[in-house]
Amino acid sequence: MATLTLTLLAVSLTAAPAAWARGKGGKKARPAASAPAATPAPLKPPPAGAAQRLGQAHEAFRDGHYDAALALATPLAVDGHVYNGDYALYMAAQSAFFTGAYERALDLFTRLGGMKASRFAALAPWRAADCLWELGRAEAARAAYTRLLGKPGGDDSLARFRIGEAWAAAGKNAAALDTWRELALDEPAHPLADRALEELRKRGAPALTARERITRAAALTGGRDWSRALVELNYVSDGEPAEVLIQRDFWLGNTLFKMRRQYGRAGELLLSVHDKMGGMAAYALFHGARGLSRADRDDEAIKWYAEVVRRYPTSEYAAEAQFLSGWLEYNRGNFRACIPGLRGLLDRYPASKFADDALWYLGYAHYLLGEHDEALTLLSRLARQGGELNGGKGRYWKARTLAALGRTDEATSELRDLVGAFPLSWYAILARTRLAAQGIAVGPFGTGEAAGRGDPPGFGAIDAKLTHDPLIARVDELTQAGMTVEAGVELGRGEKAFVARYSAARALPVLFDRYRKAGDFNRPYELAEAYGGRALRLSPTNDAVRVWWQHAYPLAYGDWVDKYASLGKNPPFYLYAIMRKESGFNPHDVSYADAIGLMQMIPPTTMRVAAALGLRYTDDLLYDPEVNVKVGAWYIGHLAEKFGGQIPIAAGSYNGGPRPMMKWLDRYGDRPIDEFVELVSFTQTREYMKKVTGIYARYLLLYGNQDYQQPLEMNPKYLRNDINY
Repeated sequence: MATLTLTLLAVSLTAAPAAWARGKGGKKARPAASAPAATPAPLKPPPAGAAQRLGQAHEAFRDGHYDAALALATPLAVDGHVYNGDYALYMAAQSAFFTGAYERALDLFTRLGGMKASRFAALAPWRAADCLWELGRAEAARAAYTRLLGKPGGDDSLARFRIGEAWAAAGKNAAALDTWRELALDEPAHPLADRALEELRKRGAPALTARERITRAAALTGGRDWSRALVELNYVSDGEPAEVLIQRDFWLGNTLFKMRRQYGRAGELLLSVHDKMGGMAAYALFHGARGLSRADRDDEAIKWYAEVVRRYPTSEYAAEAQFLSGWLEYNRGNFRACIPGLRGLLDRYPASKFADDALWYLGYAHYLLGEHDEALTLLSRLARQGGELNGGKGRYWKARTLAALGRTDEATSELRDLVGAFPLSWYAILARTRLAAQGIAVGPFGTGEAAGRGDPPGFGAIDAKLTHDPLIARVDELTQAGMTVEAGVELGRGEKAFVARYSAARALPVLFDRYRKAGDFNRPYELAEAYGGRALRLSPTNDAVRVWWQHAYPLAYGDWVDKYASLGKNPPFYLYAIMRKESGFNPHDVSYADAIGLMQMIPPTTMRVAAALGLRYTDDLLYDPEVNVKVGAWYIGHLAEKFGGQIPIAAGSYNGGPRPMMKWLDRYGDRPIDEFVELVSFTQTREYMKKVTGIYARYLLLYGNQDYQQPLEMNPKYLRNDINY
């Protein structure tokens, strides 16, 4: 029987700790409070040198020396000479498989599948099925793959392809063809989808229909494989029935919109078919309008947004369409014209998720128009909300409006309270600058009652008794073996139960210590924010507070930051602020826009920076933390230089790009910084500027003992150089 050399993807022993602890793309929440769990009995200590032998097996396995890895790992796995017997068993089983010892691998994977608490438990039965396949036991493998479909740990598409092969080998051609056709339609981006199509052609199966091509295109668009989706749609000729062409044009427009190309054409296509799309009509109409807007055809877009509200007033897109009809006017500086659309949102959809934004833009528009009484009413509503970037914004601009109305004492009181409520936030920093202009000195944490209330949560020394817990014993062994990434994975898997057993006050010092030893800065920062929020509102002038700050604002990867910061004109501690905001110190982080690693650099930009640094660009370059810091330091530092070292402006240029920032400076650069930032067109960039400045202020205070001051007057000039990407 012909077999594939492709095997199911194994669990990598260098996988990202964050990915295993939280799942793709998600943030790990603070563990829920629960009654202390029973403390498990301590594990029997392994013999001396066991951790070193585990490390040797890992090193051999990592380097592809599978014979050596098998010889080293098997005694540890079978005889139970290590705390992490499942890791030894995994490496032994994988090594046996890769050396062609499939019977042995089958036995080892079967054992591994019985270790239900292991991270490899879900993978093991998939790999056992692979062993059956490689041993030529096609029927047994088919039955195993069929049972595993939809379960975690393996590759459904590979399993389905092999199920098809097994059916074909058994002479059940119809079942094989059905299986391959389903694979080709459901998972068109998988490498085996094309092989499935080839098998269909070889066996004389009917070619894919136009409808099936559209099905594949929809799946490819959903998987962000837009170029291949367009190829599929190009197979659908103009001679197809009208209902098929409608679907083709819808998916063509949708794909072009998603890939951020040809927005105008995307909008026109979606609008041309929206009224024929049945349940997707509101979606097509709304995204057609968005396409026109992104093609700078705002007048047309506003009219179509009105149609969304008129035709589909109860759809999920109506409130956003109503909001955008006003926001587009605001965004191009038509502050009077924006009022009806934004007011319409508050009147028609007061409970929508866009209500707060509409309240803000409407209030700020009235402020900019000099209509301060109207602005005060709206901004006062916003000021009653929580959060430093929503309630803080309302408070700050309420104070500015009160000052404009001549109600100076009320404005001053509002600014004072703001500093204490949200210390070192963007709006608190601005408030202190405004107060200083009046001759009123207020510290970064406010004065009097506003200066922060209560004591910080306790953070004691490491309790030696907890270091004998089975979780910590496993983690320490992995760390001693040099398997630091794996140590972080196991901490993440066992963290919640560990806290429940011992309470946060006792558990956190141990967790922080072990995460750091594992080289993981991401999870400690998250834990510090989750458990130490009260401490982070206090000045880090004593050890009880400072320890929380140091974990929430670490000098992560400091050796590399120190080494490469001088590649650009990076202000002290600035790279740490960017790193914290971009990736949360997770070197494996990948964004929806394909920004990668600690600094979240994107490949096109990195190619140009790599050329400037004399580095050879490869697709995996940004996954190396040191290289990521290096190219990020060069690019971020050159942007800082381009925009005169102004922290909010430099940060905004990194997030939104230097070209848009230059455009905004040309348009609004004569305004004070507080007004300028609010007029930045990109919502994400606007909020990024505020957050990075607040983070930077904390780093400067914690490690530089400096009180960050934000000038109100901006320098709108910038270097006219080739750093325009």
